[in-house]
Amino acid sequence: MRRSSLAAVCLVVLVPALAACGSDTSTRSPDDRSSGASATKEAGAAAPAEKVDACALLKPAEITPVIGENDGGRPDSGVGESVCLWENPDTYHSVTLSIGSPGTAAPDQSASGTDGISFGSGNAADFAVGDRACTLQVVTSVTDESDRPAMAELIGLVRTRV
Repeated sequence: MRRSSLAAVCLVVLVPALAACGSDTSTRSPDDRSSGASATKEAGAAAPAEKVDACALLKPAEITPVIGENDGGRPDSGVGESVCLWENPDTYHSVTLSIGSPGTAAPDQSASGTDGISFGSGNAADFAVGDRACTLQVVTSVTDESDRPAMAELIGLVRTRV
C-alpha cells in the first residue's frame, strides 16, 4: 500500500509542475511579456521585400530598338518571382525578363562575368540585383552574339529600377 500511496503523491505533485512548464505567456509579468514582444519586433525588423513587377521595369519604347514593334510586355510563366515577355508578333523576336525572389542570388553572383553579367547559351544573361538572381533573354539572332550589347544595356536599366 505504501508504493501506491507514494505513486499517488508523486502524481499529485508532478503533474501540476509539469503543466506549469508548458504554460502560455499570460502567466508572465507585464514587463516579461513586453520584452518578449520587442525582441520579436527587433528580430523581424526588416520589412519583407516588395514583389517586383518585371513588366514595369522596362518600357515598350526601350524594347522597340531591340526587337521592333512589340506587344508592350505581358506576364509570362517561368522561373522567378516575376517574369515578363515582350514579343514582336511579326518576327517573333522577343525579350524575356525574369526577376528572382529575394535571397535567390548566389553570394558571389554579382562578381561573375563582365559587369556582373554571365552570358550563356540561348541568348540569355544571368545577373544579380541585390540578392535577387535575374535572367534576361533577347532573341533576335540565334546564330551569333550580336544581342549581347542590347542585353547589357537593358540589364543596366533593370538594375537602376529594382
